[in-house]
Amino acid sequence: MKYTNPDLDSSYRENNLGKDLYDAVLEHKPKKIIEFGSLYGYSTVAMALALHELGEGSICVYDLFESYMYTHSAHKHTSQESLKKGGLRYYLEAFIMDIPMWLHPSRNMISRRQVRTNLEKYGVSNFVTLKKMNFKDWIKNPEPFDMMHFDVANNGDTLRALYEAVKPFVQAGSHVYFEGGSAERDSLVWMEKHGLKKISESGVPYRVVNENFPSLSVIERV
Repeated sequence: MKYTNPDLDSSYRENNLGKDLYDAVLEHKPKKIIEFGSLYGYSTVAMALALHELGEGSICVYDLFESYMYTHSAHKHTSQESLKKGGLRYYLEAFIMDIPMWLHPSRNMISRRQVRTNLEKYGVSNFVTLKKMNFKDWIKNPEPFDMMHFDVANNGDTLRALYEAVKPFVQAGSHVYFEGGSAERDSLVWMEKHGLKKISESGVPYRVVNENFPSLSVIERV
């Protein structure tokens, strides 16, 4: 199926980073893709469209779905513009935006059914399995894969933990694509405010595929 920029809420959508994931699937022709952090399914749809074009392959999505209330795309304080502001205005904007979430928390939870519906909308649901699991649990016993997409509020520590778990697969030829990796993404306010390690300081060998915000990078065999 030919690519179209999925009309689903995602930090990737504005700069069409889904096309990079779509092209990566066509290039690597993975039989098994693992994804962490699907949100509404933007990246999942982008990769599944490529699998449809290839006529084979599958995606296993691991997420917390309803169990995780706070999602990046749901709040103004995670938008590109607001994250750069910082200071009192940043916190006031975040507070005002979060009031509806506190009053009606269920509206901000992304259900497995909602993601499935979005996949069906694009005709790719048969390529995708949705499973509920925490990333920290998965790395205790990681499973083989050909390609991965990783987007779980990435920072240097999470990327390092991921790399240590999947290094044998990468050395065997698997590719790990992840959100972030650019200098702009590393300088976001929420990274600095919470003292999180920059991805560029993680010690993980990676290559930035697309510098456009929030950027997309890949860990691959060298």
